[in-house]
Amino acid sequence: RGGVHQAYGGIVGRGTNAAILHYTKNDAEINRNSDVVLVDAGCEYRDYASDITRVFPVGLKFTEEARAIYQLVLDMQKGALNAIKVGVEWEDIHRLANRICGQGLIDLGILRGSLQDVLDRQLPAVFFPHGLGHSIGLDVHDVAGYPEGVPRISEPGLRNLRMRRKLQAGMVVTVEPGCYFVSALLRQALADPEQAPWIDQAVLEKYIPVGGVRIEDSVVVLENGIDNLTTAPKEIAEVEAIRQKASAQ
Repeated sequence: RGGVHQAYGGIVGRGTNAAILHYTKNDAEINRNSDVVLVDAGCEYRDYASDITRVFPVGLKFTEEARAIYQLVLDMQKGALNAIKVGVEWEDIHRLANRICGQGLIDLGILRGSLQDVLDRQLPAVFFPHGLGHSIGLDVHDVAGYPEGVPRISEPGLRNLRMRRKLQAGMVVTVEPGCYFVSALLRQALADPEQAPWIDQAVLEKYIPVGGVRIEDSVVVLENGIDNLTTAPKEIAEVEAIRQKASAQ
């Protein structure tokens, strides 16, 4: 209530367009029930920005593959949210989400081997190529992500962190893990002799049409936990119930 302006240009990607992290064309028809739609949008309230991402099925329910990827990303986010505490390094929370991603992809059969096998080969970053989140305030991507003298990390995924610092009470950050099937990154991985043997291409092909899933909340770091400012439903049952209610109207 009271947010009359968008904080940034909205991102609305359907199907494989959801794999484009900052997709802005926003002109594809939404007409396949098997697709998901990713909406990354937020309002501005009294000059302060919000940043929210939700994903929903075009049909009444997620497909089996979309449901599996959605649940994996939700698990990544819940793990990250539970790990946010004063004094914790932001990059360590990203690493946690990265590990959850890797194990989830192994469990689905997309990746082979042990968790350590896929981590050693930087495979989760093929599917989770961006940083976990960023500071947010008067700007969507606000200042203070990198204190003076703190270098960037060169590892895939981690090199794209927008913030690298210890969390302090009062900080407001986004928590936005994702899992995507980006054709360019997949081609590189499948052509890499170090990575390709650990990818089951037959299983991977089943999941590529999902495109991508990202779930994003904005949270305040407290002395004893977090205050999640984002109340939009995100459990699978909640999202599907909303779709079914909308279809019945």
